[in-house]
Amino acid sequence: MNYGMILAGGVGQRMRSSGLPKQFLNVFGKPIIIYTLEKFETCIDIDSIIIVCNSSWIDHMKAQADRYGLKKVAAIICGGKDRQNSILNGLKYIKENGGKEEDIIVIHDGVRPLVQSNVISENVRTAKKYGSAMTVRAVIESVVITDSDNANFSDFKKRDDTFSLTAPQSFKLNTLMNAYLNAENSEQPIPLLDSALVYTYLGNSIHIVKENNQNIKITTPEDYYILKAMLELEENKYIFGIC
Repeated sequence: MNYGMILAGGVGQRMRSSGLPKQFLNVFGKPIIIYTLEKFETCIDIDSIIIVCNSSWIDHMKAQADRYGLKKVAAIICGGKDRQNSILNGLKYIKENGGKEEDIIVIHDGVRPLVQSNVISENVRTAKKYGSAMTVRAVIESVVITDSDNANFSDFKKRDDTFSLTAPQSFKLNTLMNAYLNAENSEQPIPLLDSALVYTYLGNSIHIVKENNQNIKITTPEDYYILKAMLELEENKYIFGIC
């Protein structure tokens, strides 16, 4: 069984959207979260979808899923106080409702609606083979890493070996569950903001899935307008037969 776990617990403070969480903002008449869910709904390698949502918006999320006929949505559950706890809630729900140790969990942000189906499928394939997968995009600019106001030559990193972390991230159910439980009471040198950090912090290595598209996360008003432009571009490609 392959599960899509969609994180939709954000409140959109940086979006300045008058109280409406960013995942529910409409783009061309459709909520952002629905664009995301439709990618998982139509992916042949996803069997079931679990949405982890802010408790105040669960009824709204259910109404939207019903409105757009999302048949793979099996449950909409309450998130936790942060991303880690929200993912853990999702993992526990899956395990308590028939999830098997070798099942694949594909974790994705509800506000990354431009993910491609082949990237989701490659995550499933890689996680089945290696137990883990994380999606990355090659950077297109030079990168410098320094903790001061100055940089030396050694602080510049080769672009060909430098990536930005996007989504999804995928794991076998038992593999990720154990990682979260082991990390819960450990002293963390940096905030473990996503599953890849939790998993690798415990000494594991994670396999990489590379993507080339603009799988952006909608966080700011600027991102919202970029998304509109990119969706319009995709529509025009389809209309003019250039895709």
